[in-house]
Amino acid sequence: MASIDPHTKTAFATIDWEYYRQGRPRYPSSLTSLIYAYRRVHPHTRWERLVDIGGGSGIATTNFMADFQVIHLSDPSPSNVSQARVFLPKWAAQHDLQPAFEYSQCTGEESYHHTGEGQVDMVICATAAHFMDPDGLIASIGKMLRPGGTMAIFSYWLPTFPQQSAHFQDVFASIFEKVFMPHLQQDGGLASQKEMIYHVARRQGAGEGLLDSLPVPEDLFEDPVRVYINSAKDCRMPYYSQFAKYFPPEFRPEDYSRVDDKDEKVKYNTGIDDEAEGWEFETDKEWLITYLNTVLPAQHKLEGETAKALLADWDRVFEEECPSGRLQVQWTANLVLGTRK
Repeated sequence: MASIDPHTKTAFATIDWEYYRQGRPRYPSSLTSLIYAYRRVHPHTRWERLVDIGGGSGIATTNFMADFQVIHLSDPSPSNVSQARVFLPKWAAQHDLQPAFEYSQCTGEESYHHTGEGQVDMVICATAAHFMDPDGLIASIGKMLRPGGTMAIFSYWLPTFPQQSAHFQDVFASIFEKVFMPHLQQDGGLASQKEMIYHVARRQGAGEGLLDSLPVPEDLFEDPVRVYINSAKDCRMPYYSQFAKYFPPEFRPEDYSRVDDKDEKVKYNTGIDDEAEGWEFETDKEWLITYLNTVLPAQHKLEGETAKALLADWDRVFEEECPSGRLQVQWTANLVLGTRK
């Protein structure tokens, strides 16, 4: 996400999605269950056509494929759409599913032009909304959904390590900062890219959750629900201070919060609530290099001596605190739900 393509408005325009899957969390079945439980409250809901906005290769789509007859994947990157055309039918065949597939190359704000208005039963947007104009995205979703249709936007943030010390967390934060911030600050004439990065920063830092900058307007949606999974005790996003120190003095991300008093707010924690299961997994020391390389542009991939030097502190603290060679990684996640009027 450090290098946003000014044409496709995404940092993942040419990503290797198979590599991405190795370093990122999978969307757990508990998330699907949360969305379906919400849908079933509304008796007029249909289960025919699903749209995945900013879908990449279709990773999130697979959670819902068994329940819809038509799957439409929308993404601004031609490379991603090409990968989706291969990945989704292959995945469907492996799981004995036969939905019809549709594809469109466009931004989320323009997706409704390709789906038709009032022709969709559920819209998802997975870890992509922060690259889009909040009002434009929600308006697009509102146009494509049928009355009673479901909007489900979800995203996750940087990993935390619940069984480790504060020092361990600080080491991770320091390494992430060293990897990420130089690309955030580089000039090279990319003024438009830097502007887009700051738009991303204020959307993700707008409140307690990643998606608090998203409106759920009353004229389009009813029964808005905001779900917060593994929220921090201080109600800030993990590692917020690492980013806040780079903000201009007048920059106040919280001013961009669109959470309304009418919105229902629900909190769940992994290990306590069934609704939050699946957001923690066990891994090894080498996981970090894979994860960092899913964040970086392909031309800046960490490897060899560069990676070794950068991860020296990680290697030391891992050996000290994880003698078994295994590490528990937990993710903060958010979900915004709404039903089309």
